[in-house]
Amino acid sequence: MDDRSTPQKLLQSYYYAISNRLYVQAYSYFSKEFAPKDFEQWAKGYSDTKTVTVRFGPTEPNPGAGQIYWALPVAVSAEQVDGTSKVFVGCYQIHMTNIGMQTAPPYQPMGINSATLKETKEPFDKAAPGKCASD
Repeated sequence: MDDRSTPQKLLQSYYYAISNRLYVQAYSYFSKEFAPKDFEQWAKGYSDTKTVTVRFGPTEPNPGAGQIYWALPVAVSAEQVDGTSKVFVGCYQIHMTNIGMQTAPPYQPMGINSATLKETKEPFDKAAPGKCASD
């Protein structure tokens, strides 16, 4: 799975890659300037993760000056290799330069600028993706 057609598909692809230990692919979903600086350290942070499931709240594009941003609320369930699960809620900031503004290679696809996730004690089926804080 590798789909950047919507913010939701981007994150589904990201977590598919994490669940399948395809860390280079997962890392590629970050916007170039916002990617974690230390790939090895970042990948190690997922070493105990077996599978990830994500649910989304509503989002709308926020265009401006050739750029499009989305604030995408999420609820995330991360099953650990030891069989336990952790549930997180929060927000991903997604960015894409308007396709019509990209006139020279390399093409810059939609990417993750940042994520703010907090662990919750709520079970995944009850953890609601809330609204993202306004910029």
